[in-house]
Amino acid sequence: LGPPVNKSSAILVDDVNMPAVEEYGAQPPIELLRQFQDQRGFYDRKKLFWKDIVGTTLLLCAGPPGGGRNDMTARFTRHCHVLCMPNTSEEAMTLIFSSILSGFLQKFKSEIQFLANASISSTIEVFNRISVELLPTPQKSHYIFNL
Repeated sequence: LGPPVNKSSAILVDDVNMPAVEEYGAQPPIELLRQFQDQRGFYDRKKLFWKDIVGTTLLLCAGPPGGGRNDMTARFTRHCHVLCMPNTSEEAMTLIFSSILSGFLQKFKSEIQFLANASISSTIEVFNRISVELLPTPQKSHYIFNL
């Protein structure tokens, strides 16, 4: 199994560390991904044969543990190149948003253009509050807010 000949594919798995940990410490969806990384395929339980998967790469995204996210085992992460992205600072968010919004508002009246800074600062304040107060859980994983 895999992409067409001379092609490659990438599978993006976002929030890979969201599956709940079961009684014995395993996370079945992650174990399935680990099996793919270890053996490059899966066993077909209906037809009773091994299916090799070729030309496929996994791209995994995970947030830090907490708020419904769990630690990933070393057995799984040994296959990964871990890159950490720091949170964007308020100054950087202000610069990005003001560049975009100020450019957009140039065709509006000055009274409207004047509201850009207040709108940006209030948006960032709301983002910071909900990032702290509305943490995601396995049952409510849609509570993930990013800019």
